[in-house]
Amino acid sequence: MAKNKLLATEPAGDAALLNGQPVKEKHESIWKDVFAGIVSNKASLVSGIFILILAAIAIVGASLAYFSDTDNKTNTFTVGGVKIDLIEQQSNEDHTGFVPYTGDKVLMPIVGSAQGEKYPNGQPKAANYIDKVVTIQNTGKSAAWIRAYYAVPSDLDDGYETFNAGANILHGNFGNKIVDGTVYTTFGAEWNWMHDGKWNYFETTMDGVNYNVYFADYYQPVAANETTEQLICGVYLDKNVDMKDGKYIDTRYPNADLSILEGTVKYPVFAVAVQADGFDTAAAAMDAAFGANYNPWGGDATNWQ
Repeated sequence: MAKNKLLATEPAGDAALLNGQPVKEKHESIWKDVFAGIVSNKASLVSGIFILILAAIAIVGASLAYFSDTDNKTNTFTVGGVKIDLIEQQSNEDHTGFVPYTGDKVLMPIVGSAQGEKYPNGQPKAANYIDKVVTIQNTGKSAAWIRAYYAVPSDLDDGYETFNAGANILHGNFGNKIVDGTVYTTFGAEWNWMHDGKWNYFETTMDGVNYNVYFADYYQPVAANETTEQLICGVYLDKNVDMKDGKYIDTRYPNADLSILEGTVKYPVFAVAVQADGFDTAAAAMDAAFGANYNPWGGDATNWQ
């Protein structure tokens, strides 16, 4: 199983190219989650109390774990028509809409199904599900192709080469949209996460931590002042995560090293945009602007799919 600044570079004026290069922008956000007081959802009342006590003791000697977010939005250079804003939201109190995301949420094993019953705004009703709704708005003057990336620590994600989501420890939910009261996924519709039957995927290292990176292209250029459908809508800790002898374990893989859960786990998200003029596809625009096999966080990247 397998930062942060927004950089914006666009051409001057309304020209489609600057010195022969496409207009482009980068925008990044960091998701952080820290784990504390994880309680088995299968425990009886007696064992549940015992586990809670263990967790409370563990908290004394370790940093508290939260799921929080820092959105570093620094436009270092802005000219021309390409500019994007990465928007992060959570459900409002009655789950009929969304409000700006606020950080520091305790992450515990999910109870119920993230694919089960939904609230009116399309979010799962499962307990301990963390709302994290990501969309990208084109705040510039011209239509733009948009690509978005999110990275999961490799220790918490079954990436290359099996890509078995059922084996993940930290799960991300693809975005939803509601049409005439019915909830649909944006996976494979508005957001294209795969090509030729393979995931858009690579692996990299940030601050000494290995990450599995997934990325998706929006299906059409996003007009000025328009916003994409949801990229992803939340994350959750697998129901099989528990605590034993003061350590986090996955009951499916008793020997797995989950020490990463004892500190701060980062879940980075990054978005880039290129002017639509002159390009028929997002892939063509991204390759022209950033080059093939572009890693927005820099550094080495392997296992490109």
